[in-house]
Amino acid sequence: MRAYSEGLVLAVVALVGLWGAWQVPAASTGDTWAGIVPFSASLALLGLASFMLGSTAFAGASKPGEDEKQPFPGDVIGLFVIALLYQQSIRWFGYVLPTALAAPVVLFLFGIRSRVGLAVSVILCPLIFHILFFELLGVFPPYGEVFDLLDWIKG
Repeated sequence: MRAYSEGLVLAVVALVGLWGAWQVPAASTGDTWAGIVPFSASLALLGLASFMLGSTAFAGASKPGEDEKQPFPGDVIGLFVIALLYQQSIRWFGYVLPTALAAPVVLFLFGIRSRVGLAVSVILCPLIFHILFFELLGVFPPYGEVFDLLDWIKG
């Protein structure tokens, strides 16, 4: 039952995302439509929701106690606080520094315990996201009001 209700909620979120993506104005000639990423993500979520709903329809009833595994509420609240701090720190310090600090913390919350993996995420996460969004997609990076490591790196 839990997987079915999660699938329904995910489907509603995906449909709201699709509606929101369609509200983005059309791009001018030669530009990429700004709604392509939210539209694609919403389509992917809708596909995942369809898969979840379809798999629960054919799976039958779950065993007693199987749906009772819940995440500790402190983890969810901690992730929410990290997201708020991350968003605010991007405003103050730009993109690179907050991402480098938040990536290993979030990975640790999700169960990554390898010290090497956490250390590598400090470099790889900002680098991969920078290449993906700012170089390939042409999104302008958010610059920090107080300090911006990207200015220092570029010289």
